[in-house]
Amino acid sequence: MLTPSSHSLVSYSLAIVLIYQCFLTCLCNHGSHKEVLVKTKQGHIVGTETTFLGEKVNSFLSVPFAEPPIGNLRFKVPLPKKIWNGTLKTQRLAPACFQGRDTYNETFWGSEMWNANTEIREDCLYMNIWAPANAHNLTVMVWLFGGGFHSGSPSLILYDGKTLALQGNVVVININYRVGPFGYLFLDHGDAPGNMGMLDQQLALKWIKDNVAQFGGNPGQISLFGESAGASSIVAHLIAPASRGIFKNGILQSGSLDNKWSMDTPERALEKSRKLADLVQCNKTTTQATIQCLRDVHPGLLVDNMWDILNYFLEFPFVMVSKDANFFRDEDAFDALRNKHYRNDVNLMIGINHDEGNFWNIYNLKDYFDKAEQPLLSYDDFSKCVDEAFKDQPSVVRNSAKQMYSERQCELGPGKHKYYSDQVNQMVGDYFFTCDSLWLAEQYENNPGKVYVYYFDQPSSANPWPSWTGVMHGYEIEYVFGVPIYNTTANYSKREYNLSQRMIQYWTTFASTGKPTLKTMTSEEWPEYNGGAKWGKWMNLKGGSHMKAVKSSKEKECAMWREVKDMEYKNYTHSKFSLDSVNKIYH
Repeated sequence: MLTPSSHSLVSYSLAIVLIYQCFLTCLCNHGSHKEVLVKTKQGHIVGTETTFLGEKVNSFLSVPFAEPPIGNLRFKVPLPKKIWNGTLKTQRLAPACFQGRDTYNETFWGSEMWNANTEIREDCLYMNIWAPANAHNLTVMVWLFGGGFHSGSPSLILYDGKTLALQGNVVVININYRVGPFGYLFLDHGDAPGNMGMLDQQLALKWIKDNVAQFGGNPGQISLFGESAGASSIVAHLIAPASRGIFKNGILQSGSLDNKWSMDTPERALEKSRKLADLVQCNKTTTQATIQCLRDVHPGLLVDNMWDILNYFLEFPFVMVSKDANFFRDEDAFDALRNKHYRNDVNLMIGINHDEGNFWNIYNLKDYFDKAEQPLLSYDDFSKCVDEAFKDQPSVVRNSAKQMYSERQCELGPGKHKYYSDQVNQMVGDYFFTCDSLWLAEQYENNPGKVYVYYFDQPSSANPWPSWTGVMHGYEIEYVFGVPIYNTTANYSKREYNLSQRMIQYWTTFASTGKPTLKTMTSEEWPEYNGGAKWGKWMNLKGGSHMKAVKSSKEKECAMWREVKDMEYKNYTHSKFSLDSVNKIYH
């Protein structure tokens, strides 16, 4: 749960405000501009042509793809945008869908950079489009932002698509989708069916396929890339029947559908939704009356109360529900993942970061990790962190994890206190992110679609967090969108500049061909994951000579966590079977 924290890192704040101002200066320095008219199937829009990095780029901002989900459309399946008369100006960044703000420290860029930087409102189903001015039949890359399905925006400074579009010669599109209860409330009713945010994504993808040729894109060459919840969403689209045939490649940055935080069972989703209704005095005698009451509640009240429905470490209020009438339809997504009932002809690039756990530990294990200096843990501290992070697991699991992640304690002497801190970081990252990504890669091998894996390990010179936090969750994004290339005032090194260029090449060549490659003849080939080996190779993404394919690690740790996940799935299928039996008796 993301909650306000102490301001232990406040000393970093002034420097970060200056970096923020530099971001704005770099992005606004476009020189001359002119208007560009495009005719979509719904009507005319006018965007802007500017010069950026010495090249001309077209921007179309706040392009609508759905009717506003307001009033009686709150919680409902999205409706396609109707035809309009006249010409819409699409020259301001898209608003964020209604959400709260991370108030960890509102003067600290490390947390503030993820907060919405445009208007927050329910009328939010718009997209931002960037394309080279001379674009014709180019590969299309659609960005799905992260944010735990409770926050996020297509318009964050970090996600500006101009550099990626120009450097990679692609069309970049950032789509929006409803988050929190507005996108994922589930009352098993046509007016609150769950997965509305996924249907928003799906509708946006269909709009793109129908219209992207007008922006210089190839509708037959659409690839998705997303981080965290956005990556998890891509896997969901592999399962969803109506998403089939829309995209050819997917890039999963630190997220997968099997991540515990990304999807709820119908029972848990219903429990959360009813609890929220209770908290805002909307638990009426009929479901229809409950929904109508929730429609009438101020959106801020829903957001303020949604954090009081949680039970577990790293649990988010409203996320995907594994079975629904409109998105997943006939099959439970938990079953689909294990039975491989998903598209297997899509090429996947799957990635993880070195320090996936630290970001979450700062928020959720504050007594130990909310520090400017390197946390130093005793074994007792380590044990308490494990018990807190995995309090929903049986004691045998917690004890096994403690043993697995403290095997080297006797070798280290005085260094063991840092070691325990690092191991909590690795443990949280492995269970909640890394091992599920590697499991999907293993499951996906030997399919028509190819799978490639990367391990991102480049600390950022512009990272506002203390150096001990390492390469955290989400901190590869700046390299993908080319921040070290255009932001010349943030003290990025030449190595980081080059790494960003190479990562853009990898991402865009993969989006175009299904295989990540570099233009230089001397670069090492990025092999497919596994290739018949028991434990495959991944590409180590780090500046300089460190970028090379190496044998992946985490085998022992991920084997243990997979046993835990298999046990969780077995318990779910047993409870589902029991519930189905009861329902057959009483219906």
